[in-house]
Amino acid sequence: MTTSPAPGARTRPGPMAEGLVAVTLWGLAPVATRAAVSHLAPLPLLVIRMTAASLVLLPWAAPAFRRLRPRSAGMLLAVGSLGLIGYNLPVTVGLQWLPASTAGLLLATEPVWVMVLSVVFVGERGSAMAWLGSAVALAGVGVLAGPGALTGAHGYRALAGAGLVLAGTLAFGGYTIALRPLSQAHGAVCVTAASTVLGTLPYLAFAGTLSAPRLAGLGPAAWAEIAFLALGSTAAGMLLWNRAVLSGGTARVSLLLYLEPVVSVIGAVVLLGEHLGLATIAGGALILAGVAAASSALARPARSPKASRIIAWPELARSGDRAGERADDHGDDHQRRHGPVGRADRADPGEL
Repeated sequence: MTTSPAPGARTRPGPMAEGLVAVTLWGLAPVATRAAVSHLAPLPLLVIRMTAASLVLLPWAAPAFRRLRPRSAGMLLAVGSLGLIGYNLPVTVGLQWLPASTAGLLLATEPVWVMVLSVVFVGERGSAMAWLGSAVALAGVGVLAGPGALTGAHGYRALAGAGLVLAGTLAFGGYTIALRPLSQAHGAVCVTAASTVLGTLPYLAFAGTLSAPRLAGLGPAAWAEIAFLALGSTAAGMLLWNRAVLSGGTARVSLLLYLEPVVSVIGAVVLLGEHLGLATIAGGALILAGVAAASSALARPARSPKASRIIAWPELARSGDRAGERADDHGDDHQRRHGPVGRADRADPGEL
């Protein structure tokens, strides 16, 4: 179904406001995670976060569970695990040692990894401008994770953190691409929600890492951070983003995704008291410029009625499909998030 508004029609403020709220929730996720891992180890944090988010998203996942055949359900379990474990676990562990501002900028490279994986595994071809933009973005990664990271306060631990965050973005790129055919067949919202629910199941095996005395000792701030990650970034972010795209059109609403790393940096400075060094500013500028150039180049190819896109949530696995969206959807429909999203049919408005 078409998600762009009718020609000449003006987009209501509502969709743009919903999209802005979703992007803000996603942008603050690294900030909240960085704060939360100072109170609780990554694994028990993720067990609580993903279980709570899955319970909220279960009503949206139910339609997919009713329609999926066993083979598709197994594929969705594998894809969900790639997103929720392959993305969230390394990113959460990495944020123990990496500033949230740096992590937010590294996560902005998701569209680059989606493009690279699409070329390698799907046979898609990027233009010279797309590759040039990707090279500029990767140069920014080199600045953020280069010699400056080794000479900083955390030394090699910061470098390890950057590597884990980048590994997570790469896994999320794979999640984005693998989710495309299922979203095309069953709808983006219910499939994204279902992948979240199924991807949470492996975490339940680690429920034993939860310690009642430890949880009882958590203060209000720690519980607020966990609730924000589960209910805000993961659940509300995905639902609000899909509502915004369905009502306002992907091409316009997805432009808001460029604000996500900016929100991460501002949130880290204001809420965590992080200081931005020259390397962070220079590397971040290169990443944002490179991603913008690559995304604009990917948006130019021929527009086909069959070239729909999927919408997932960002943080989740970007809690969605942010990555693809940024890379492909600016000006056409989008590959996206930020969870990342790839190409697929939009969700039916009735699902929301």
